[in-house]
Amino acid sequence: MANPKADLEAAAEPLKDELAALRADLAELAGAVTRIGKERAAGLKSAANNAAAEGYARGEAAVDVMMAELHALEEELADATRRRPFASLGLAALFGFLVGVLFRR
Repeated sequence: MANPKADLEAAAEPLKDELAALRADLAELAGAVTRIGKERAAGLKSAANNAAAEGYARGEAAVDVMMAELHALEEELADATRRRPFASLGLAALFGFLVGVLFRR
């Protein structure tokens, strides 16, 4: 009489080998996916760093332009004050009065 347990073990042996091969293939696939993910992440990080550096440079340039405009405006205001000191004093008094009225309420 045939032993059913031995027959079952004999039939399961090729399946065990196939399962081990499948596990090895899955581990290899997981490694490949991890490697691709790391490469893509590094590329995205590099692109983000480049975009940030470019944005920072643009911001610095905009600040430089704004500072130059403010300095020019300051010089123009100082020159106008030197040319017409009484008019400048009157405008300053009027501005102070208006600010006082606005903050009084």
